[in-house]
Amino acid sequence: MCVRYSQTFETGSLIKRFGVKQPSMPVRPSYNISAGQSAPVIAGGVIKILKWGFIPGWAGNDIHEGIINVRAEGITSRPAFKTAFYKSRCVVPADGFYEWAHTAGEKVPYRFELRDKELFAMAGVYDETTGTYAIVTCLSNALIKSVQHRMPVILDKEREKLWLDMRSSNTEELLPILRAYDSGLMHGYKVSAMVNSPENDSPDCLKPPQP
Repeated sequence: MCVRYSQTFETGSLIKRFGVKQPSMPVRPSYNISAGQSAPVIAGGVIKILKWGFIPGWAGNDIHEGIINVRAEGITSRPAFKTAFYKSRCVVPADGFYEWAHTAGEKVPYRFELRDKELFAMAGVYDETTGTYAIVTCLSNALIKSVQHRMPVILDKEREKLWLDMRSSNTEELLPILRAYDSGLMHGYKVSAMVNSPENDSPDCLKPPQP
């Protein structure tokens, strides 16, 4: 699963990496994005600022707390996500995400990122009406499974392009790209327990714990 992530790059880096237009307002870097917070997603060639926690438009006021993750397996059969899968896919820019290992009754936070520390794209779906989004998850790769059995779907640039192409609704093309990213291109390390609180949002969240 993915319950916390970071996007610490400035607006210009997002524009360059994803080939999108200048947004109406600058993107604020964040080191500890959690459920219910607003963050940038890429869809339709633009940067949208949406709330993390997907609520389908047809739900009206019946749902107040959105769904932050949707499993790649069965995404097309879940009523809440079926329409979004075919009509409103997005990617979620990130430069790292956090997972927690359970060791001797203690939760130990880890950060996972690309080896080159660059921006990457997590597969997502969104709802324009409610202004919300969710991150698609899959079974973890060899690096992450020792900490958490699921991870966000990270798309390379070729798969990213296909995912964002809303002219395509071919499940035989789309579903196979929702798989674990190559663990050889990633690395992970322990970080400070300060990341445990979503109230903490600073570069210190990225640092290893002090001895």
